[in-house]
Amino acid sequence: MTNRICLNNFLPWLAAAAGGVLAFLGYAGFDQFYLGWICLVPVLWAIRHQSPARAFFLGWVAGIVGHGGGFYWIIYMFEHFAGLSWPPALAGLVLLAAANGVVFAVWAGLTRLVTRQTGWSVLWVAPVIWTALEKFWPEVFPNYLGAGQYPLTALTQIADVTGILGVTFLVVYANAFVYAIIERRLNRQPFAWKPAAVFVAVFAIVLAYGAFRMAGIDRQAAEAERLTVGLVQANRGMGEKHLYRNQVVREHQAMSREIAFSRNPDLIVWPENIQAAALQSRTGQLPPELLGDLGVPVLFGGILQLDVAGETRFYNSAVLADERGAILGTYDKMVLVPLGEYIPFGDTFPVLYSWSPYTGRLWAGENVEPLLFKSHAISVNICYEDIFPGQVRLLMKGGKERRIPDVMFNLTDDSWYGDTVEPMEHLALASFRSIEHRRALVRSTTTGISAIVDPAGRLNLRTGQWTREILVGAVPLMKGRTFYALTGDWLGWLCLVLALGCIGRTWQLARRPQRPPAKSKNKKRERP
Repeated sequence: MTNRICLNNFLPWLAAAAGGVLAFLGYAGFDQFYLGWICLVPVLWAIRHQSPARAFFLGWVAGIVGHGGGFYWIIYMFEHFAGLSWPPALAGLVLLAAANGVVFAVWAGLTRLVTRQTGWSVLWVAPVIWTALEKFWPEVFPNYLGAGQYPLTALTQIADVTGILGVTFLVVYANAFVYAIIERRLNRQPFAWKPAAVFVAVFAIVLAYGAFRMAGIDRQAAEAERLTVGLVQANRGMGEKHLYRNQVVREHQAMSREIAFSRNPDLIVWPENIQAAALQSRTGQLPPELLGDLGVPVLFGGILQLDVAGETRFYNSAVLADERGAILGTYDKMVLVPLGEYIPFGDTFPVLYSWSPYTGRLWAGENVEPLLFKSHAISVNICYEDIFPGQVRLLMKGGKERRIPDVMFNLTDDSWYGDTVEPMEHLALASFRSIEHRRALVRSTTTGISAIVDPAGRLNLRTGQWTREILVGAVPLMKGRTFYALTGDWLGWLCLVLALGCIGRTWQLARRPQRPPAKSKNKKRERP
């Protein structure tokens, strides 16, 4: 009997951990996307008879396991670029997993609290609370549960209305539905036909919308003006770029000549941080040695040194130059990577930079204006800015003059994370920006995965990972704005309001005094 009690106490924790394993295996990179539709089922089973506080910690276990497995590549970054040995690097991963895992914890605790106190269905409580948390919980590396479903393009098309949060909502809704069916089965209750009919109807509508939108977008793209771009992926990581800068630049020039002479591109794109240049201003002529004699416009990433307000500043920038090397425009990265491009509180405590010698000391950009190329506005972002929906939406507004960009570019260096699943996770997350704004996304990376994502979010052209390649393709220059571009994460705000309503109702019921059970009016008559 004692063994059975111990096993029953242990099983919820084991189920929570199993949910975390399913979560990261079902995510982009591991690409077992079907597991995403059931990864939360074990967690919901684990918390079903628990107190809200215990449910919180069960959810936290799932979150730590899920983020620990999904973000294992953080260890490589800490070891190779922060100069840490593996024990503190592992500790860094655990801390990150624990911080991001709080989303699972709060979701599990609130879902249990609300459903227990109000009796409301987990079918809608679970996705509402999760979506609200996914929108508003701060994370260094935002990751959206729905991103794992990037291969299911017919289903992901709702992102042009709801953003990626809509796909997440569907995934959590499906998990809650599967759990509800299992729970009714375990309790020997009849099958819930009405919720099942609603579930089928929702997904039928989503898939029908996806098919309709893809057909329309494909027609629009086929009729649009096109820009032929060539991407250079020289397979040179962060360390090599730092130690052998001139050699790396020459390699990019040589690979670019191959593209220029054989494919006649409109624009050649180099990845993030290929060049390093001290400029007098953001206009004028680039030194000839920076680009060579390509005779083709180039968009490249570089560390720019500029004098601003009487002090020298360094920026992680993108520079657009014409075929003669004249600067057409620049963009400075606005969202910097902590411990990679700056150290939080490093300006206050400069000694922190001596502890992490490979960490940059960069300034964040402020200019949100698109760059102009051949009468077209183009939006440029750098590194992991493309996984922030709000940042890309800000850049896609077109600046002060509202010149809405026709295409998006991203310059990235994912060599920070080694030969891991991170580049695929990054690409999958970025692909949703194409759906949200119905624009092609051109991603040029140092070591892969470089890609051209079409306006429906499909990865039509892509390179390998840690390979030396060139990639050439024609991208459509699209027009118009989507509902999401105009309204933003309205679904996240709506779910926040509903979640707060759930919490308010729970608090109201908790304060209500308990009434004693009413006495029965049907008293038994005494026999004569």
